[in-house]
Amino acid sequence: MVSSILPGTTGAGALGVDQRYTRPTPLAPRRDEAVQGDRVELSGAAVAGSRESVRNGIAQVQEALALGHEAQAMLVQAQAAAKSGSQADLDTALSAFAERLEAAMARGAKLVSGEQVQVQAEPGGAPVVIDGVDLTLKADPAEEDVIGVSTNAQADDPALPQTVQRSMEKLQEAMTRLLESVRALEAHQGFLGAVEGAANVRGDLDADSARLLALQVRQGLEAVGSPAIANVEPQAVLSLFRA
Repeated sequence: MVSSILPGTTGAGALGVDQRYTRPTPLAPRRDEAVQGDRVELSGAAVAGSRESVRNGIAQVQEALALGHEAQAMLVQAQAAAKSGSQADLDTALSAFAERLEAAMARGAKLVSGEQVQVQAEPGGAPVVIDGVDLTLKADPAEEDVIGVSTNAQADDPALPQTVQRSMEKLQEAMTRLLESVRALEAHQGFLGAVEGAANVRGDLDADSARLLALQVRQGLEAVGSPAIANVEPQAVLSLFRA
């Protein structure tokens, strides 16, 4: 087969090739004119899980605060027993508080035994850690113990009034910290409630709306931060959403 070059032509036609046997020129990929916006699905289950974790954390702190008030009442009674020299009153105050504390721990109270409680305040983020306050009475309490009054304390011990006073001061500091924690958790519960409500109303958001909502939740976490829950590491709150 002889091909001739045809002047003024290009491509397959320049060689005089039969056009029936040429491959068509591939078309450039067609770009869809209607570009769909990014869609982000709000994970209501993750937010609900965080709300439940925060709710449990609040219950733990409130239980510890209630027992802290009872510990204060016990110390006041111990102080009165030291002044009157009544060993019976002192023993009654100590044993009654020990029984209430033991009953609370049997119900699941953790903070009052000195244990930490972890709260998943932010879905996908690091848990908030609330330090416990050990309110247990000991036969030989250490210097760092909150309650320095021994279970074997004697009403006529001249050092007892000072021991009671130091215990009151340490207990007040611990309760102030717990009060800050419960206020912060209660405030954050409101932010999570707003996010969960958005998830129930609409299951998907465009990307801009999702980022805005995520930013608002992050700002809410920072706004209610306190020394007791300041160990929350910055996380991408967009983990509230899944693509």
